[in-house]
Amino acid sequence: MKASEIIQAVDEFSGGRLREKNSLEVLLTIAVENNLMNLVDDIAFHSKFLWRVFNFLKSGRKIFGETADQKADEERYKARLTSQISESVERIRSLILKILERFPEVEKQRFFDKFLKIDAESFENFMNLVHDFYWFKNWRIDEHGKEI
Repeated sequence: MKASEIIQAVDEFSGGRLREKNSLEVLLTIAVENNLMNLVDDIAFHSKFLWRVFNFLKSGRKIFGETADQKADEERYKARLTSQISESVERIRSLILKILERFPEVEKQRFFDKFLKIDAESFENFMNLVHDFYWFKNWRIDEHGKEI
């Protein structure tokens, strides 16, 4: 399958919710052309976890109850989740950087500036890309690991 066909299928599967279609397509194109889909699948795996946990924490929902002990457990649990978020961000980032090694230098810098710099705007863009990889992973699961 071509990257453009994958993006179209994932976008349809997500109900048109993809946020960074062009950037995702660029990554998939490089991955398909260079036999790096294992990296894409790893990114998608970590993205699904990251997206779900990040949204859970953003929601402000309680995991435990309201007693003092439960509140302490809640704080410890959230601290662990925050640590796991950080690990996932770094893992996804390093996997993307491996794919970027195949990019022309100008494209590599543009992609890095948009998604991987350490600033609020880049992090927002990064999370939009994670969102799209989340949908990619769901599509792959629904398609039962269909070969690309």
